[in-house]
Amino acid sequence: MDFECKNYKDSFISILMSIGIIILYMIVPSLFLQIFLVFPFSSTNWGANICYIMAELCTLLILIFIFHKRFFRDFKDFKKNYKKYIKTAFKFWLIGFGLMIVSNLIINLFIIENGMAANESSNRAILAQFPLFSIVSMCIIGPICEELLFRASFKNAFKSIIKYSLFTGLLFAGMHVATGIESFTIAGIIKNWQELLYFLPYGSLGIAFGYAYYKTDNIFTSIFMHIFHNSLSVLLIIFSMLSAGV
Repeated sequence: MDFECKNYKDSFISILMSIGIIILYMIVPSLFLQIFLVFPFSSTNWGANICYIMAELCTLLILIFIFHKRFFRDFKDFKKNYKKYIKTAFKFWLIGFGLMIVSNLIINLFIIENGMAANESSNRAILAQFPLFSIVSMCIIGPICEELLFRASFKNAFKSIIKYSLFTGLLFAGMHVATGIESFTIAGIIKNWQELLYFLPYGSLGIAFGYAYYKTDNIFTSIFMHIFHNSLSVLLIIFSMLSAGV
């Protein structure tokens, strides 16, 4: 996945390969989970938490293997220049987060009263049922997997930072919005049309992640941004749940 794209044909092939890896990512965790759920301890709630974590860890290891050259090269570079990269990460995160907040406010105030993206609603439900798995997944494993999938895999397919950031940001948003669409038919999309509005907040953040990565050419810049953002979000969700007595 680290070959340089010299023409449109190479770019097209790179995009197809990257989409293939995303499809693989959507299937593999479930396969690993079926294996781990065979163990006796999986019948308990905390045992199920461990099984979910193990399934995601195995998936993460596969992705690291696929992108091992870029992953370990960037890790060494990040250790040497972490101050510069973290500064860049915060700058773009503030922009993306600001646009995310504004777009969410517009959606919730003028279109969907007291609305919430289906992805966020699902995360809250999973956090309540499987807290250990949710925290590890949302704050660590998930961000690393998603940055390898949506950012690293498409890096060499685009020579323009704007095209790259828009493509990966909207793809990132689409994958998150898709959880709120019951079925990808015309009827299903029409029925859940309001979920499509959340392309704006998720896309704003995804574009910021992509821009920061392309700018620094280090995947750990966007990984840091993603981990920071998700950890902050999880803390806010936990605080709101505790306040509501959940």
